[in-house]
Amino acid sequence: MIEAVTFDFWNTIATVPPGAMSAARERGVTAACASHDVEVEAELLVEALERVGLDWERSWAAGRHLHPDEAAESLVRTLGVEGAAREMVVEAFLGAGREVELEFAPGIGPCLEALRDRGLRLGIVCDVGFSGGELLRELLDAKGLLQHFSGWGFSDEVGHYKPAPQIFEAALEALGAEPGKAIHVGDLRRTDIAGAAALGMRTVRYRGMNAGGDAEDGVEADAVLDDHAQLLEAVERLSA
Repeated sequence: MIEAVTFDFWNTIATVPPGAMSAARERGVTAACASHDVEVEAELLVEALERVGLDWERSWAAGRHLHPDEAAESLVRTLGVEGAAREMVVEAFLGAGREVELEFAPGIGPCLEALRDRGLRLGIVCDVGFSGGELLRELLDAKGLLQHFSGWGFSDEVGHYKPAPQIFEAALEALGAEPGKAIHVGDLRRTDIAGAAALGMRTVRYRGMNAGGDAEDGVEADAVLDDHAQLLEAVERLSA
C-alpha cells in the first residue's frame, strides 16, 4: 500500500517563463549596486550571471553539489563588489524568485487535496538551482499549497542533487515512509525517475510542463501522465 507521494518542484509543481529568472537576477543585482553607488558594466554583469549559470549546469549534470551561497560568492567576486553593497547583491541574486510570477501546474491544488484526503503523506524532492528551499516554501505558502506538504528534500539543505539517494531519503524520513511504500512524481528520467527507482520507490513522470522530458535515454517511469488530475488514479493503480 502506498503511504506517501513526493513531488519534484520545477516543471512538476511550478515553472517560470523562459528567461524570466535570469532577467529578475539582472534587475535585482543592478538595483542593489546602484543603491550603493557601485558601477558595474552591464556587459560584465550579464557575462558573470551566465558564467554562474553554466557553473551550476555543469555541477548539476555531474552530480557535484553547488550551494546557492557558493554561486552568489562567485558572482560578487567576479563583479568586484565589496562591503554593504556585496550583501545586497547576494540578497538580490538569491531572492530573485520573489520577483518572478510562478506558473503553477494546472490542477495541482485539487490534486494535492485529493491525495491528502486519501490519507497520503506528501513531500517535495527538488534540485533548487539558486532559489533555495526556504524561498520555495515561502512561494508555496503564498499560493496556499505549503499546508499539503510535511517532508522535504531540497538540494541546498541536503547537499545532494537527484539522482543521489540522500535527497530522496531526507524527504522520506521526514514523512515516516519506506521507499517501497512511496511514489515520486517528476519530469526528468535521469534525476527524478532513475533516482527514485534505484531507491525502490514507484515512479510517475509528469509531462504537463515539460513534454519532452530528458533528451537522454533513461529508465521510464511506472506511469506517464500529462495531467495532475490523472495522478490519484495512477497512485491507486500502483498501490495494487
